[in-house]
Amino acid sequence: MDLNLTITGRCCDLALHPVSPATAQRIREEGRDIYKTKYLEWWRKGNTCTCGMKLGDESMVEVTCDGRQMFFNPAPIKDSAVLLRRRMYLDSKARFIALMGYDDEVCSLTWHWTGVQNYDPSCFEFFVHRWDRLLHEDGFYIVDDVRYDGRFASDYSWGERSGHSMIDPVVIDLEDVRREIAQGQTQVA
Repeated sequence: MDLNLTITGRCCDLALHPVSPATAQRIREEGRDIYKTKYLEWWRKGNTCTCGMKLGDESMVEVTCDGRQMFFNPAPIKDSAVLLRRRMYLDSKARFIALMGYDDEVCSLTWHWTGVQNYDPSCFEFFVHRWDRLLHEDGFYIVDDVRYDGRFASDYSWGERSGHSMIDPVVIDLEDVRREIAQGQTQVA
């Protein structure tokens, strides 16, 4: 049977990059205008992007098997969330990191599995990040990927996309974060 899990709401495309002190200062000074300074979507460069669905109160989660709506309780999605941990930056010589992108594009994302034998909602495994501290919002969940019965989706598709606004870039001084961690005051996020 064919199994689909669809989340409808807002998608995120966010990137976290180490930046030089000069670039950190420039980002602080220019704010959102920094996005205009280079080629379109330059802020996505590298392998530190997280693209997925923001899971919030307005999100709708739907599961279908061979086109028939199935019962699904979305509570376990948030239960599987982990705080974003970018130890590679904390353990590096980098002093500053910048968070750029958007988190408000209205859309849907459908994960599709073929050849599923039986439907059991407990067979879903969610890869969910919490970016609370970075985005200054409690409960900021991003569904990055999903497995069913140990398998990643056969394919996935984005749908119903319309418009987004770039966030105000966030510059984080890693020395402050390292100091907080050393004093046992915070978790990495």
